[in-house]
Amino acid sequence: MTAETAYHVIQALPKKEMPRLFKMLGVNVPKEEVETPTKKPLITDAEATEYLLKKLKKKKR
Repeated sequence: MTAETAYHVIQALPKKEMPRLFKMLGVNVPKEEVETPTKKPLITDAEATEYLLKKLKKKKR
């Protein structure tokens, strides 16, 4: 088996099997940092206040 063949076999492994393989090989692989996407607020505080004031004014009529 060539290194290229082994590389393709390793690439085909499921993600959960990768740490097990590296442990068997005695290789320390740093964990990948997962970037958490920052969520944009649906509406800003000013928009929420404006919306509520409009709703309250409509109820008074």
